Amino acid sequence: MSITKLRELVFISHATPDDNEFTLWLSTRLKLAGYQVWSDVTQLFGGEMFWDDIQEAISDYTCKFIIVITRTSLSKPGVQREVEYALEAEKFHSLPNFIIPIIIDDSSFSNQPYGFSDRNIIPFRNGWADGFSRLIERFKRDDVPQHPNDKIDIGAFIRSQTGSQTSLVEKADKAVTNWLEIMSYPEQLNFYRLPLKPDQYKKRFVRFPYPWFEYATFFSSFCNLSDMKEELYQWESPSAVPTLNINSTLKGEPTNYPFFESYEVVKKLNFMIADAWSKEMRKRGLHCYSMASGKEAFFFPDDEKYSGQRRFPDINGEERRRSLIGYSGKNQVFWHFAIEAKTSFGVQPKLTLMPHVVFTEDGRNPLSDNKRMHRLRRGFCKSWWNDRWRDMLLVYLHLISEGNEFLELSVGSNQKVVLASRPSMLDSPVSIVLGSDLEQIVDDDMDNYVSEDFKEDELDDEFA
Repeated sequence: MSITKLRELVFISHATPDDNEFTLWLSTRLKLAGYQVWSDVTQLFGGEMFWDDIQEAISDYTCKFIIVITRTSLSKPGVQREVEYALEAEKFHSLPNFIIPIIIDDSSFSNQPYGFSDRNIIPFRNGWADGFSRLIERFKRDDVPQHPNDKIDIGAFIRSQTGSQTSLVEKADKAVTNWLEIMSYPEQLNFYRLPLKPDQYKKRFVRFPYPWFEYATFFSSFCNLSDMKEELYQWESPSAVPTLNINSTLKGEPTNYPFFESYEVVKKLNFMIADAWSKEMRKRGLHCYSMASGKEAFFFPDDEKYSGQRRFPDINGEERRRSLIGYSGKNQVFWHFAIEAKTSFGVQPKLTLMPHVVFTEDGRNPLSDNKRMHRLRRGFCKSWWNDRWRDMLLVYLHLISEGNEFLELSVGSNQKVVLASRPSMLDSPVSIVLGSDLEQIVDDDMDNYVSEDFKEDELDDEFA
């Protein structure tokens, strides 16, 4: 067997135990995608090969060497040793694009040791899912071998994470996604020629209530001509130009704008619907937390309309109660469940809802100290189980939809994007069964299990 055929291993080098959580997540995702993965956490999958000689594994069997970079990881002797093995293998075997550096915290892209700053570093700090998609793109471009039929012992993996009393059984169950299906949307995208220079659009339409974008020299939106005139002076006369049929574009059919390719249209639709969501959340009185990535997460302020436990229908339609806002006396902060919305417009148009926790001192304005925000989040939410996150998402949606079946986003005075107000459900052939002790905790009111005994100072050394 040739060396080329043997090179199927994706080796992940990381600081232990500092970055175990991330490495476990990345290893699992890569394994589920069909890649052969090795790290010191993949024994959780079962059936993995253990190497007596790490140098041999890197030199003779690895096709991609991923190095997880944080502020401290490259100072660890074990990581340094593995990196040196990788650099040696890359040079000796003339392996192109062999080492893939990834950054998962706020480390600088410049001045990294081993010449990593000169390589194409993949950022994971703006979201693990975003970083993962970029990594997979790199793998596909470099033809990294996949084995999609390989099986992973998910039962063993779950037991390793939640305790020996947890198991996977062959019993049908339903899983709640974080997707809101886009039920309907306007089919025509309108284009207008304005009596303005394109560089004046942003200044003039900064408060425009509907999403829009600039294409070539045109102003594009779902809105109608009368909506446009509201933002112009009486003597300024806009004119409509040919529209674009969205569905025709997505099907690859000829349109009035042959150079406006389908992938570009999808990107603009994703932006516009996410922008419509943001505008709607502001209209409904939610407050905004702007993240370092530029994304926005919206949360309910602390007032009598939203504070305390709110009623909502659970996944079975039964009435339950859950809090979206709370107060930590030890840390003297309010916590707020927040949602960031990301549009995926394509074969199955949907809005993906990303959960966050935002901290305020006054119940309304996010902390200005991002490091403190991160420190609080790491300590405060460590005992929140998936059931809690799921229920908070459900009550959040119940409140913003006011209990209605659909949620409408205005994209013009007479144009709406209509969303389902409940997340999509998936049928699963298996169920997770919890041991009696864990079952009791999950069945009880989880609001009693928040880590409010955590004090911010307890993590100061970790983030010093």
